[in-house]
Amino acid sequence: MDKNLAEFQLFGIDVKIHWSFVLILAWGALLYGIGPAGFVVGGLYGALTFALLFVCVTLHELGHALAARRYGIGTRSILLLPIGGVANLERMPEKPSQELVIALAGPLVNVVIAALLLPLALLLDGAGDLFSGRAMLNNVRAPGIDSLVSFLVAMNVLLVVFNLLPAFPMDGGRVLRAFLAMVTPYRTATRTAVLIGRLMAVAFAIFGIFSGNIGLLLVAFFVYVGGSAELEAVTSRAVLRNVRASRALTPGAARLYTSEQIGRGMELVMTTYQTDFPVLDLGGRFVGVLTRQRLINALRDKGANTRVVEVMLPAEQIPVVAPHVDLAHVWEVMAQSGGRVVAVQEGAQFLGVITSEDIAEVFQLFDATLANAQRQPPANTPAAPRQEPQVDG
Repeated sequence: MDKNLAEFQLFGIDVKIHWSFVLILAWGALLYGIGPAGFVVGGLYGALTFALLFVCVTLHELGHALAARRYGIGTRSILLLPIGGVANLERMPEKPSQELVIALAGPLVNVVIAALLLPLALLLDGAGDLFSGRAMLNNVRAPGIDSLVSFLVAMNVLLVVFNLLPAFPMDGGRVLRAFLAMVTPYRTATRTAVLIGRLMAVAFAIFGIFSGNIGLLLVAFFVYVGGSAELEAVTSRAVLRNVRASRALTPGAARLYTSEQIGRGMELVMTTYQTDFPVLDLGGRFVGVLTRQRLINALRDKGANTRVVEVMLPAEQIPVVAPHVDLAHVWEVMAQSGGRVVAVQEGAQFLGVITSEDIAEVFQLFDATLANAQRQPPANTPAAPRQEPQVDG
């Protein structure tokens, strides 16, 4: 099954609607269908209501994406799920001030939407129902333009409040981290913001249990897991910033030539730990990579006698990095290209390739080394403490 129900572009950014999005439309149709409007009219109105709500969510994520573009950060896609939207940025902002702007851009879009709709809502329905917190209930009981506009105003205000809660992965957690990162190291700021988010998650969970509010339990789980993922990502990036690309290259790594058959690659996979092989032409120039997946597919579809040059990934499709860049940069290059391998070159000289598995292995080794160093007793003459690496460089 195709995981996306539909795909389109806004301002050059891919917007993908996950197939499970149908569930939220079905729930809206059912919720309104059992109301006074009847199953058919109410169901269609309910589906329309939730579709318009997710238009607001899409514009919220688009606000993040356009703000990121201002700082040269691309957005691979915006994904719409039943629980909301996700703007998949190519990399993290370099400075706390940039993260602050990007994080606030989404809620600001909802503020603008609410401000634009508010005069119409007041004109059609007055202020009583809107500010009494009964906008959704009234929209179910009395479908119509006036109820729908009031509902959208109330939901956009709610989106602002919810997203500005100081907990990851909501925008408020990033706003808090951005402010903290202006006065403390980035990892410290992240740990503090995640800790605050976890305390909020625990409070949500306790209140949800005693009140019987399942929604709060889901929010608590969402916040706790999201905070943990953010801390892990920042920690990984901090470790990888200390390692140059040249150190991740495998000395004496096997290479293939364009004239060889892929059976040679199969032999190397069986006798070495290597799974991806740079390919050189007879003049020794780097021309591509035979990846593990391409090797497996070719063995299945074409046979072991197929020449390497026929199935390799061409060099033109492989990102190139210099040996002095750090592995955090290499990881970002991989993410931007959507691949799992990069070539390392110094000028015109090809040095080797780095795969995502290589980065994961290096991270585990250096992370373990740092953790062990932190547990060692201090020397007789302690050195000045080393400041943790900053993302804003």
